[in-house]
Amino acid sequence: MHNNTMESSLEALKTAGTAVIADVFDSLHRTPPVVDTCLRSIGPATVFAGPAYTVTGESVRFTGGDRAKLEAIDNMPAGVVAVWASRCAKGVCCFGDLLASAMRARGCVAAVVDGGVRDTAYLADFGMPVVARYRTPVQGVGRWRVTGSQVKVWVRGTLEEWLCVSPGDIVVGDSDGEIVIPHDMLEEVTAKVIEWSRIESGSRADIVAGMPLLEALEKYGHL
Repeated sequence: MHNNTMESSLEALKTAGTAVIADVFDSLHRTPPVVDTCLRSIGPATVFAGPAYTVTGESVRFTGGDRAKLEAIDNMPAGVVAVWASRCAKGVCCFGDLLASAMRARGCVAAVVDGGVRDTAYLADFGMPVVARYRTPVQGVGRWRVTGSQVKVWVRGTLEEWLCVSPGDIVVGDSDGEIVIPHDMLEEVTAKVIEWSRIESGSRADIVAGMPLLEALEKYGHL
């Protein structure tokens, strides 16, 4: 997809929001691919969207540093949403303030972490949204290490136990949660999101003006 087209799609998706995107998936008879709502924003929820840059790892005892983690961050291009799949790690962080700062410096727009983070007082308002399963003071070095980046990963879902996220899938987040749009569905979903948003704006205006809900349903087909 051309860069300008991608930017237009991302702006349309952010403007519409995750609730409209989820409704569009329902209209396509597809289960909305929503990330587990147990993940919470570190700091105020912020709207973001971008192609997924995936990182996965394993819980294992080891010595020395995690060079694969540093390499994964060094290779992040601008504009991505970093998706960290910890694969059931407990009690340890995937990253903290220094690695998050490195991601931000490379132009990463957000991080969605199915796992833990630390240094949350710093992360809360440092300029890049971070959504994580839990907070912890315990470092991952020696306990959890990266095993791959830019590969298919699995994170916990809301309506499905696990969601598969591929590099380049579009991740959209806001105050309602995070949803993943497979990259081969982006054009279809974006077109329907724009139309759905137009209809929703019209129905909202009529309802605010006093139109009965059943009448609005008849006029617009859904609410």
